[in-house]
Amino acid sequence: MAKIAKIQDAEDLNLTPIMNVVLVLIPLMLLSVVFMTITVIEVTMPQRSAGAAQNGEPPKRLQLFISEQGFTVVENQSQLPAVENCPPGGPTICPIKDVADCEVKTDCHNWRLLYNTLLEIKQKPEWVDHEQIEIVADSSVNFGVLVKAMDISRYQRVPHAEGEAATKGKLLLNDAELNDSVTPYTEATDAEGNTGKVPVAMFPVVVLGLPTVSQ
Repeated sequence: MAKIAKIQDAEDLNLTPIMNVVLVLIPLMLLSVVFMTITVIEVTMPQRSAGAAQNGEPPKRLQLFISEQGFTVVENQSQLPAVENCPPGGPTICPIKDVADCEVKTDCHNWRLLYNTLLEIKQKPEWVDHEQIEIVADSSVNFGVLVKAMDISRYQRVPHAEGEAATKGKLLLNDAELNDSVTPYTEATDAEGNTGKVPVAMFPVVVLGLPTVSQ
């Protein structure tokens, strides 16, 4: 007579050790997570011209054109002359290196000269209260160059050692001063009567123009 094998009941799987390992790994994974920081840059899209000013004169207009040949600054429809080794009839500020030879495109341009040029315009009596600058870049211009030009245009700067005492920006003498510079702050009162410190602006309202196509 054949014997019938008796099937034994399987024991429940013990998940406790695995759960303990998972509980240890979760905090370690959270500690190793790198969170993304997103910076928002406020810009204004180009609009139709508001027409002539109330006194019959055309409104003031400051423009910055960016190309691989450098920066061209236009003040009231008049291009500023070339500076520091730029050829006549070329851009206002030439790159310090050939753009094709720069691994990091922002390293090609003369940011100190751009800042000093814009600050000199801001210090003119007719531009003191003006806040807007139009920036137009060629389609071939690196996005990082455009963003840095916006940052340079917005606020006045001083050497780091003068940051706490300064109430307005000053011309920077070399690239080291620019890299180590800070924005001075001044007391201001808002529309609701609240008083506090705000950064000293240069041309904080940035209007992005449509990119031009390089020929």
